[in-house]
Amino acid sequence: MKINEAVARTLRELGVQTLFGLIGDANLFVVDAYIKAGGRYIGAANEMGAVLMALGHASVSGRIGVATVTCGPGLTNTMTALLEGVKARTSLVLITGDAPSSQKYHFQKANHQELVVATGAGYEGASSLESVADDLVNAFRRAAVEQRPIVFNMPPHNFQWQDVVPERHARLVQPHRVGRVADSDELDAAIGMIATARRPVILAGLGVVKGEAREQVLALARRLDAPLLTTLRAKDLFHGDPLSLGILGISAREEALDPMAVADCIVTFGASLNFITTALGALVKDKRVVFVNDDPQEFGKHMVADANVLGDCASTAERMVYWLDEAEIAPSGFASEARVREAAAAVALPRPIRQPSTAEAMNVHQVLQAISHMMGGEYRLVTDGGRHMAHAWDAFHVSEPRRFVHTTMFGAIGLGLSHAIGAAAAEPRLPTVAVVGDGGFMLGGLTEFNTAVRERMDIVVLLLNDASYGAEYVQFTARGMDPSIALFQWPDFAPVAQALGGVGVTMKTLDDLDAVREAITKRSGKGPVLIDIRLDPAHVPPSF
Repeated sequence: MKINEAVARTLRELGVQTLFGLIGDANLFVVDAYIKAGGRYIGAANEMGAVLMALGHASVSGRIGVATVTCGPGLTNTMTALLEGVKARTSLVLITGDAPSSQKYHFQKANHQELVVATGAGYEGASSLESVADDLVNAFRRAAVEQRPIVFNMPPHNFQWQDVVPERHARLVQPHRVGRVADSDELDAAIGMIATARRPVILAGLGVVKGEAREQVLALARRLDAPLLTTLRAKDLFHGDPLSLGILGISAREEALDPMAVADCIVTFGASLNFITTALGALVKDKRVVFVNDDPQEFGKHMVADANVLGDCASTAERMVYWLDEAEIAPSGFASEARVREAAAAVALPRPIRQPSTAEAMNVHQVLQAISHMMGGEYRLVTDGGRHMAHAWDAFHVSEPRRFVHTTMFGAIGLGLSHAIGAAAAEPRLPTVAVVGDGGFMLGGLTEFNTAVRERMDIVVLLLNDASYGAEYVQFTARGMDPSIALFQWPDFAPVAQALGGVGVTMKTLDDLDAVREAITKRSGKGPVLIDIRLDPAHVPPSF
């Protein structure tokens, strides 16, 4: 079997239903063979976009994302996306190949392994022409186990038509984490801290989502009568529950901060407790911390906890309930205190708008709240980076955390729309709301908007357009400096969206909400809609 055919066949046998990419000399025949084998291929306009689409697909589907790019500049264009995947701990396989070996100084030749390793991603090269299929399977195994992108490097493309790969069925042994907690001194210490806490709170992170441990963690919270919070990546896990105080971190609701101020113990499940979640440590100061995680790499990574329990979130929460019952420990009563009940009730409502829109300047939060009601039903939410993003997190709620895609683990802007395309491909029956800034759209969204058109995707792009790089504008103005170098005269985005094959609407005042509502409610569902929301950079309230 030829190398091109072997790679394509292996992908199909591993169950890869959607491949994202941009073709070139090193991969075009692999993609052709994959399509002929019945796979779906979504071609991106930019190599970084292809990898971001695969990341978005993996975030929503829970499966390994798969992308392909060509050698040299094709791979170097993916560096930011690979770093995002590494920091997000997303399983992904990126397939590329070397420049022709027959030309020692080929202009597209580059040291792929050094480039990949610099991002923190893993590198898996084909060890021989004959072993290509087996080596590709190993790349998938590593992506699953290591929870990060793995770049699979095919042999130089002058070899790819050689008939050297033996016929063999591809089989991936994809191990599942077995971390069921066992009784131990660490678990005893944790339960002791929880039992003696007067005001405990429960914090759930992405590990609870991945481990499908929502009900077990919720049962522990009810047993303790303790309020619940989540990290951003577990957004809306407990939305609507009377114990929920929303997100913990620098984007937390103000109403949740009063209960947190008097809490004396935080029991975390599947959360890393990074500086964003803890607000540089301020939110956990003078509190005992119980840290539960099934990944030993997370222990002590961001802070040293008072008790560390290695185990999966579900069985650990169940075991804690068991021992609390055995010891006849009374509920804390913290969640029943008036301050907590009032805070939970307030968090369940939209955030109050302190600066309503005027004829001169629209309030971004008010606009997003209004549009969130127009969407109705279920949808996915994808947010790009920028000072607008926390307003979107508050205004939109999803039915489950996997339908929220967070794209700023690397702190970059311009990654949102490509993530949204991958998310839409993973779950096409639902619409996708992509909230992006004008700078991020010009940086990375504009090139891929037409991809959403070509793929007939139901994506509503909310382009929050303050004609600036907002965070930089804030820093200049906060110091009384001239912000002009952070200001831009962008094109009129609605006609641009139409020229690219989509629908475009411009919103300048609240009077335009009727036109926005019509565009959203009457959309065909077979192509993207872009809403260009004009904002005054001087009147965008702080996100955090």
